[in-house]
This record gives sequence, structure tokens and C-alpha cells, in this order.
Amino acid sequence: MSRKLRDAGIHSVLSLFKQTSDLSYKTKADYQAEALLMIKQLHGSGVQLSNIRHLKPKHVTRLITQWQNQQLNAGTIKNRVSVLRYLANRIGKKSLLPKTNEELGLSKRTIVSSTNRAQHQLDVSKITDRHVQLSLRLQQAFGLRREESIKFIPSVADKGDYVQLMGPWTKGGIQRNIPITNPKQRALLDELKRTIPTGESLIPKERSYKQQLDRYVYQTRQAKMRNLHGLRHGYAQRRYHELTKNLSGGEGWQCPKMNGPVRAELTEGQRRVDERARYIVSNELGHSRVGVTRIYLG
Repeated sequence: MSRKLRDAGIHSVLSLFKQTSDLSYKTKADYQAEALLMIKQLHGSGVQLSNIRHLKPKHVTRLITQWQNQQLNAGTIKNRVSVLRYLANRIGKKSLLPKTNEELGLSKRTIVSSTNRAQHQLDVSKITDRHVQLSLRLQQAFGLRREESIKFIPSVADKGDYVQLMGPWTKGGIQRNIPITNPKQRALLDELKRTIPTGESLIPKERSYKQQLDRYVYQTRQAKMRNLHGLRHGYAQRRYHELTKNLSGGEGWQCPKMNGPVRAELTEGQRRVDERARYIVSNELGHSRVGVTRIYLG
């Protein structure tokens, strides 16, 4: 009976996400995987939940306690709580969780790591798929997310002196512009337009987005490429240095992650430049909060 109830719970999660259209492909896949894991963890702890819509506060408490006992880091637990909040909204039980994580006994997340995750060098020689190669180079050149680099349509995005990312390609569906500031970016875009037919993306016509994403993952794993999100960090750090130089009239400095000065070491004028540079970098990365740049820049 327990196995049948667990299978029913799993089926209820799959059915719920099949009807979901308010998330990007990647976020939807991530949330579904987390929800399936929760069902299995509940059953593993003796809770025979047959439907995700039957979630109760006691189940939430049990899950969080289990994660804490596993000594998962605070960020991982808070990400899973975010999934629980999404599920609560989807099943019409907004009161399933308290309004704040603090009420759940979760401390504030520390978003800044002392480790610099930036990747400034990129070797695509072991990548055999031309489209995957170009997606990786786009990530490095413009700080794009993986999904954005795959859905990128060169003939639409290239606006001459800036790149325009359209809503359907981006996280949250928010259109944004990224300036073209160096010859390497211009050369890459020209190469893309010579390679990819007008109106087409970096997803070959014979493949779906999921198929191309799977190919991207397979090829990068085979090439033993790690920390590809680090390409985005690298872009942010190079762009910050470029902006501080432009905004300060030629002085410029590296960000703290690149051993540059921390805020306390800056003059009042330099702090204004720092704030402006971080604001621009945040917008170009597609973030709504300047504070997030601390992850990339320190």
C-alpha cells in the first residue's frame, strides 16, 4: 500500500507541473524535481502522502527538520522553502507556511562567498556541436544565462551598438539590453549572423529547446567543463572594471573579488562610481536588485 501511495503522490506532482505555465523551462524542471524529492522524503520518513495537494503545515515542519538534520546549508534549505511556497500558492494553501523564513527558524542567507567563481578563459575545442560552442561563447562575451544563450536569435538581438534580449529568452520574461563595448563582442555577433540563418536561434531547426539543452549538458560534461556559470561572473567582473574606468575618467579599479578595494577603502567620489557601476552591471545581468552584484563582485 505504501508504494502505491508514494506512486500516487509522485503522479500528483507530475500532473500539477504539467498544468504549470508560469515558470521558465529550467525553473519548472528544477521545481518539479524538488517537489518529487519532497514526496519521496516524506514517504521515507513514514508520511504516506498520496497527493501533493494534501500538504499540511506538519509536513512542512517535518521536511525542514529533516533537511536541517542532514546539515544542508542555509541556501539549499531556503531554495527548497521557495519551492514549498510556490507549491502552496499553486494548490491554494498560501497559509501553509509562515510569511517569513525567520518564523520557520531559518537565519538570513549569507549571499557572499569569499571564493571567486569567475571563469575568464574558455576553451571550446572539445565541443563538437557548433551551436553549443556558440552558446558558450555568448555566455562569456555577454554574461548570458545558459537558457538565454541557447534561445538567442542573432538576427533579432543585434541592434548595432547593443544586444537586445527578448522576453521569451530570459528569466522572468524581462527584456533587457547589453551594450557592445569591444571588438570581440562585435566579431562574435558577426560570426553568429553568418552561421545562423536569419530568424533562427541557436537551437537547430530539427531540435526542440529541451533537446538542445540536453545536448549542451552532454557535450559540456563530456568535455569535463565545470563552473560554466562562472563565465557570467567573469563578464560581471570585467564589465565592472571597464565601467569604473569610464565613469571615473580613466582611473578605474578591480572589484573586491579580483583583489580590488573594498567599499571602506574608496573615497566618496569612488563610492559614487562604484554604486553606478554596480547598478549598470546588475541591469545587464538581468537582476532587479543591485545587492545581488555582491555575489559576482564582492
